[in-house]
Amino acid sequence: MKKFILAIMLTAALMVGLEPQSAFADSLDAYRNLLKSDSYTIKYENITPAQRVTNKDRLELFGSSGMAVGRNDYLVNKTIRGFITSNGVSKYEEVGDGAFDMCRLQKGNENFLFTRRTKGDRVEYYGEGKNKIRANSRNYLAELLEGESYGDADMSRLLNAMMPDSDKSADMPRYTHVKSGKLKDGLKYEDYKSNDGGTLSAIRYYFEGDRLVKIASADYRKDSDGNIEGRHCIIEVEEFSSKVESEYLTLPTELKDVTKRKKEG
Repeated sequence: MKKFILAIMLTAALMVGLEPQSAFADSLDAYRNLLKSDSYTIKYENITPAQRVTNKDRLELFGSSGMAVGRNDYLVNKTIRGFITSNGVSKYEEVGDGAFDMCRLQKGNENFLFTRRTKGDRVEYYGEGKNKIRANSRNYLAELLEGESYGDADMSRLLNAMMPDSDKSADMPRYTHVKSGKLKDGLKYEDYKSNDGGTLSAIRYYFEGDRLVKIASADYRKDSDGNIEGRHCIIEVEEFSSKVESEYLTLPTELKDVTKRKKEG
């Protein structure tokens, strides 16, 4: 409950007319550069799911900007863990709770989508049926218009939000850096806000020294009847580094690739 109160306080602070600062704050620069380099590992925990109690709040399965849950009761209202690693050529994303994980491997122009179920020492993979997988073509247009996918839809939105406007399509929200400071517990923070498309969005990035450790956001808009709708999100960042976990950038040996490809020449 305290974490959601924190998100509400954050939104209130950003709504009272703080003057935008002209430049991006320094603490996020290292993380922007990691994303631009396309060589990184990110591990996080989305502790928001207790709010997902209706269909409209669920995430979309393998959406173009965030892959996570949706129309799947298994992970609704559960904490979601995310893991992404990329070496600039291949990229792997995973979201789940350790017992049930949804995975995506991008290799060149191909996308491999599969699930992994773990029970004790037994691990099962499902793609094109059990232990088989077929590649899909990457949706480059969606990536261009909506931004990169970083695990679930929440994390995808929050990481794309911190990128400079020059790296975004015209359809993506623009965020302004409005405040930086330090809390009593020693954490530093940077606040950003956007008011695109009738939605007020506030994001706070928390740092322990220069290490990004948490992201909180709140979004509000009016529905067709003039009522205010809102949603809060809390992400705990466990790792955001330049290390690449290359063992995840190939398909698990248990999965047989049954993709039918055109022969060259």
